Amino acid sequence: MKRELISQHLQHALLFRDATPAELDSFSAVARVQTVVEGQYVYQQGDASEVFFVIATGEAELVLGRSDGRARVVGRISPGGHFGETGILTGKPRSLSVRALSDMEVICFDKRYFRTAFLANSRIHQLLDAALAERLRVAFIDQADGVGEESPAEEASGADDVILFKDKFASAIQLRRLAKRKDEDLRTSKTAKKTQSVIDQFAGNSAPFMLTGEAGTGKSIIARQIHLESSRSGGQYREVDLREFEQGWLEKKLFGLEQNGFPFVQAGQTGFFEQTSGGTIVFTHVHLMHKEMQEKLIAIVEGNSYSHIDGGRPLVMQSRIAFVSNFSIDHLKSTGKLLPELLALFETQHFDVPPLRNHKEDLPRLVSHYLGRYNKEYGKNILNMSSETLGIFLNYDWPGNLTELSSVIRRAVMLAEKDEIVPEQILLGLPKTEGKWEYNILRIDWIRKFLASRIFPRVPQVIIGCVFVLTVLFLFFGPTRAESNLGLTLGWYIGWPLLFFSFFFLARTWCSVCSFAVPGTLLQNIVKPTRKTPEFIKTYSGWIMAALCILVFWVEIIWDAYNNPYLTGGIVLIITLGSILFSVLFSRRSWCRYLCPLGAVNAIFAMPAVVELRSNRHVCLNRCQSHACFTGDADVSGCPMFRHPYLVDNNKDCIMCAKCIKNCGNSSIQLNLRLAPQELWALESPRRADSFLIVSMGAIFFPFALQHEFAQLVSWMVLVIGRTGLILPESVVGSILFFLWLLIFQVGYYCMVVVQSRYAKIDKNLLLPLFGYGCIPLILGGYMAIHLDAFVRGAGRLVPNLQEALGYHFSYDNIRLISEDSTFVLQFLTVVGGLLASLYATYRVIERAMAGDTVTSKSLVIPFTFQIILAGLFSFII
Repeated sequence: MKRELISQHLQHALLFRDATPAELDSFSAVARVQTVVEGQYVYQQGDASEVFFVIATGEAELVLGRSDGRARVVGRISPGGHFGETGILTGKPRSLSVRALSDMEVICFDKRYFRTAFLANSRIHQLLDAALAERLRVAFIDQADGVGEESPAEEASGADDVILFKDKFASAIQLRRLAKRKDEDLRTSKTAKKTQSVIDQFAGNSAPFMLTGEAGTGKSIIARQIHLESSRSGGQYREVDLREFEQGWLEKKLFGLEQNGFPFVQAGQTGFFEQTSGGTIVFTHVHLMHKEMQEKLIAIVEGNSYSHIDGGRPLVMQSRIAFVSNFSIDHLKSTGKLLPELLALFETQHFDVPPLRNHKEDLPRLVSHYLGRYNKEYGKNILNMSSETLGIFLNYDWPGNLTELSSVIRRAVMLAEKDEIVPEQILLGLPKTEGKWEYNILRIDWIRKFLASRIFPRVPQVIIGCVFVLTVLFLFFGPTRAESNLGLTLGWYIGWPLLFFSFFFLARTWCSVCSFAVPGTLLQNIVKPTRKTPEFIKTYSGWIMAALCILVFWVEIIWDAYNNPYLTGGIVLIITLGSILFSVLFSRRSWCRYLCPLGAVNAIFAMPAVVELRSNRHVCLNRCQSHACFTGDADVSGCPMFRHPYLVDNNKDCIMCAKCIKNCGNSSIQLNLRLAPQELWALESPRRADSFLIVSMGAIFFPFALQHEFAQLVSWMVLVIGRTGLILPESVVGSILFFLWLLIFQVGYYCMVVVQSRYAKIDKNLLLPLFGYGCIPLILGGYMAIHLDAFVRGAGRLVPNLQEALGYHFSYDNIRLISEDSTFVLQFLTVVGGLLASLYATYRVIERAMAGDTVTSKSLVIPFTFQIILAGLFSFII
């Protein structure tokens, strides 16, 4: 290159823009020109800092090497830019590498001339200082924004997880020691082999790929493994979580801004596409990607080029694109969340990662892997897992998949005192999320002392037990006239309404003092059974409890148990006998947790309660060693509901017995007053059985509240049917109407959910169980309103019932506690309060189901209309 041409290139460089022609001529006289072909390094990290460079033609990228052998691109330099001055100024080796992006010519100055000529020139020195200051500023910005760093998701998944699906990550000796099983039981599953085959296939090319599947199945792990096994392993791997970026900010981060002459200004403006040049960029939660961005990605993949935000110069696309989603590709297609043209790019390279429950054969291998990881983290040497513990793992469905398995193993390793994991150290489930708008009332000294003492729940149990015995005696041996029977008054007009009121104010506290369970508990203390509840009952407990609950209401309504003391007494005895039987056969309170029909109602309606019992998960993880709250100690038994407070995320699973408060020595247990019951929309594993029961309770409300009208309808139907010559008893006709009404409600609910899922483009399978929880406050409000009227009308019978039983003068006139108008106002306010709570809960349910999409009024029209109509019917009936 001629001297005049060198001067022209230097004049276009920002560093020399104010230099005089004489200065440029003198600089050109000592400069030399070096040609660098595309892909060749000008210098590499660690080389001696001997030369200062100015780019005449072409482009270069700055590459920062890491200690693990991988590298990332941190900037790009255009013509007129300079590099190499930092090492000369500090006297240290090169801190990064510079690689030619295209054939390039650079103007070179040795370090002696750089110091004597450039640093001596005040104008040039000032520009160098400005560039270095900008470099420092950008470094801080990059550190704050995470520019150039591996994604948090990748770091959280753990570097060792990339071998989860390989055959070689656990030796046969390790597996035998772990599981104590035969070699043929330790085979690699077909799922694991299929997954590794897909990894090999995707790693063998650079085309875009897509991974779908449930949360926690290891999609990010697989994506990173594909990257590491591909020819791009030397480039950067980056995950871009679309939940963290607004549209405009995402575009800036992806495409970067047009470069200027200062190289480290450029480093701060490079986009993710440049930083992952020669690597892989993975988009997670892709259903949140805006249509405009999807269109741009289609154009980039098809044209293999892109441009900076504020520039039109095309840049070669050298990053591999991957998509990760918790939704199936069919759902993304049917809901229109991703454009068909974009999905077509992944048509040949898409893999649906199977949930852990579908390849439990891999559990011993996975357990061995996580044991190794957490042994290293916590400085332990746990090599074995008892066969019983492994059996627990194999019988569990792992709704949280690998994420949950990792969490469970981590807690077990922390708890283990020997070299073996035993069942007592296994706490299945995912920890609850931290809540807001809560106040721990255990901070009030007298409340903590009361719940931690022997007074609770024994004294309330004794009081309620005495009332229970009195009720049963009068049901079987008292007056047969319903109005005169003290048992019916105590049961249906005082006890049953108070039970429904307690759901909202005390959650499942009623279960902790329930007299139905007392005989069984006393016998259990004598027999001390050790059998565990059968897995069949655990698996289908939701459906069993729903069926038994519906059965009880069916008997009560069809045969009018509210006016039949013997039938009411029979229902009480049957439930008590069920509790006794299961208390004698199985440990703890299996009946209460898995079968009790009253417990089913209590569990569902306790979810919107204003109180909750939870634990401080940080204290449980970091301070607790015994977990006595769950296992118990010498004085107080463990949780009767088989739930560790650490894992409780809803009121269904806690009966507020306070045993954990008594046993916990770390003050981890919290009894919170709360404003927003998050479990209605944030439940980790919503159950279809719960939704079925909720809808059934909504249907049962009508024949329950309109008992007289329902009986008249049944009588009229019997007469109509009788005219055809078919004689049917009222109980049969009433049963048909009862179950037909339930069927209509269930079908109506299902159709509403289907229409809503299509209208708002929501996953039906998620919404079907989840929307039911949003209806709980409204349905509970309806039952509280109708029971308020029953309490006001019937509780006043208590005094004349006692007078009649003792032979005194009695009268059943004017026994109403408050006027009908006052009762209606309270009932109406209760229903309205329930409606408002349900509308908010439903909004949050839809927000969760839409998975980050904006909740619009359009997406709320159908569920809100459904609930408002239901509330209107409730108000009309009361």
